[in-house]
Amino acid sequence: MKKIVLALGLLVMVSLAVRASAQINCSDPVRTVTGQVRGADSETPGACVWRGIPFVAAPVRDLRWKAPQPAPAWSGVREALNFGPLCMQKGMTSYEKLANKAGMSEDCLYLNVWRPKKAAPLQAGFPVMVWIHGGGYTGGVSSTPMYWGDRLSQEGDVVVVSTNYRLNIFGFFSSPALRSEDPDKSTGNYAFLDQVAALKWVRDNIKNFGGDPNNVTIFGESAGGFSICTLVATPTAKGLFKQAIMESGGCIMSEDLEDGYKAAKLTAEKIGCGLDDLKCLRALSPKKILDAMPGGMAQNGNMPHHDGYVLSNTPLAMIESGNYNRVPFLAGSNREEFGNAMKLYSKISHVRPKDYEKAMVEGMKFSPQDAAELARLYPLSEYQNRPVVAYGHMIGADAVFACPTYNGLIAASGQQTPTYLYRFDYDHMRMGKYFGAAHSFEMPFIFDSFDRMPSNIFYNDKNVVPAKKLSKIMQEYWLNFAKTGNPNGPGLPDWPLFTPGSQAMKIFDYEVRTGNAGLSDRCGFWAKHSLKERPSLK
Repeated sequence: MKKIVLALGLLVMVSLAVRASAQINCSDPVRTVTGQVRGADSETPGACVWRGIPFVAAPVRDLRWKAPQPAPAWSGVREALNFGPLCMQKGMTSYEKLANKAGMSEDCLYLNVWRPKKAAPLQAGFPVMVWIHGGGYTGGVSSTPMYWGDRLSQEGDVVVVSTNYRLNIFGFFSSPALRSEDPDKSTGNYAFLDQVAALKWVRDNIKNFGGDPNNVTIFGESAGGFSICTLVATPTAKGLFKQAIMESGGCIMSEDLEDGYKAAKLTAEKIGCGLDDLKCLRALSPKKILDAMPGGMAQNGNMPHHDGYVLSNTPLAMIESGNYNRVPFLAGSNREEFGNAMKLYSKISHVRPKDYEKAMVEGMKFSPQDAAELARLYPLSEYQNRPVVAYGHMIGADAVFACPTYNGLIAASGQQTPTYLYRFDYDHMRMGKYFGAAHSFEMPFIFDSFDRMPSNIFYNDKNVVPAKKLSKIMQEYWLNFAKTGNPNGPGLPDWPLFTPGSQAMKIFDYEVRTGNAGLSDRCGFWAKHSLKERPSLK
């Protein structure tokens, strides 16, 4: 009997090994709830890709500024070989234009899927990672080459999904009339309803792409990072993901509906419609609406709104109250973010050390008491005795990214959620001493996209070797977290939990180390002082 059991066990092990090594055909049709799609071999050997899959109906004409509606079904096999269009936006960068041959359209709600080119595990499938792109809620696109998921998928045996979502006025316009017509009394949060719809598409379809719908990790950077905290907070995303990774985001970028109405009213008047004249607003061409929109990122109105459905308060306040999706939460920011860019800001670039506090009062509109407190928290001795460097760190790094991240993790860890904090310090690339570890500079380390736009501006054969070494470590942490909710694994330096008591932070640089966040006092200050109160800094 023992021989029979051993033989059966050996047979099972051999069959599993054969299945694991079996290659799938990327061009075989895959069934979704709306029809079959055909993908192709990805740019990286060992992975398949499906580009431009519609996950909801096009949000045009009568569906403009409405919650996403089901995508229409199709017959036959749809070729999923090309990325979908960019969503309507101003100021696209050249690499976004070059990366997307489909142009720009209001019909832009498409997602992309990458999977390993081998059979999925029998029991569940590959873990799934859903990427939310950045762009200040006003621009960006999921098809940027730096975000392609082929190498991450192949490296970690995960399914990677990236999605578009409505941006700027198309994603955040709010009005009482829109709220009145909506069955959930929601308005001003169409971007997030799109993101939730993409997660529901993953839940309903990803198994056929080899993914495990019960092990989904959401991750995003910049506006995508802020989106992650919104998804962690909103009840509309309950049960749709198991882990969350927030890169250079935060938990405070949201506003009351009344503020959203004020911004929307100004835009509506500029394009010749009343705020509640939905017939007029929906009859306009998307180009006319876009032309009336101001430039710049994350302006009033272009952010989540407290509509009582998607959000009842700021994401931070919802987490602090315990009203959020309790999942393992990994988050962090980059050492400089936009700090070095502050050197170009003429109002502060030439301030002398003796005028350090005076400039904060006269130019930034802080009270003398607050300026004195900031001078204590950010002593010039830590910043080359240069006020502009100190201002850059306090505003371009801490106030906008590091502290909204830190305070979000403090709130989550206080609710017994496993949390992990990091800071990205690596600046050993072309022009690195000028930019520092700036905003978005960690992304090629996650996607191994040093040779893809726009990362290839900063990396070449001479400097990419140490970067790739760090990339391997960061990828392993991210992949472990996506698989288990814990970034730690064999061969990696231990990454301790972040707690209010421990303040443990993983620092990614030429060498990887663990440090103390040391942000309690600084982030306590920024928790009480909003940059919205300082028009001179907006």
